[in-house]
Amino acid sequence: AVILLGVSFLAGCATTDDPREGGFVSGVVGLSTGRYEERLTEKEGQYQQEVSAQQQLQQQAARLRRERAEVKADLSRADARLANLERSLRRQRSALQREQRSTAAKRMQFQQLEAAERRLADVQGKLDRAQRGESPVSDLKTQSAEIQADLDELDGMVTFLGEEGI
Repeated sequence: AVILLGVSFLAGCATTDDPREGGFVSGVVGLSTGRYEERLTEKEGQYQQEVSAQQQLQQQAARLRRERAEVKADLSRADARLANLERSLRRQRSALQREQRSTAAKRMQFQQLEAAERRLADVQGKLDRAQRGESPVSDLKTQSAEIQADLDELDGMVTFLGEEGI
């Protein structure tokens, strides 16, 4: 009965559940009522939530790194494709320069060739900016898609010039 009376007395004096603040009386009351255990369980739950949030952020960062690497690989392939188109245009220019430019058809072909070369330079500039920029992945994906469309258009121009006999 004395112990029960002592615990009841101590419970009436308790002012906080925080073991750092209450002193001896709060400590005894916290231990006897289970408040410290509840507080510990609550803190462990908060800790687990933080760990889970950190893991999710790490997974998101890894996904973004993979996406950036995929876009950079696409841009690298676009660079190789552009280099092939540039070589083709150089060959066509050489062939056209060897021929006489006297006919109107050859002059027209030469103008088309120059237009294709200007377009190639524009696409090369876009590709260079995309490759050296540290844009967000979504912007890089958009830039890569635009470059692919530009390369398709340029490929058509080069193919047309090749069919014209340049």
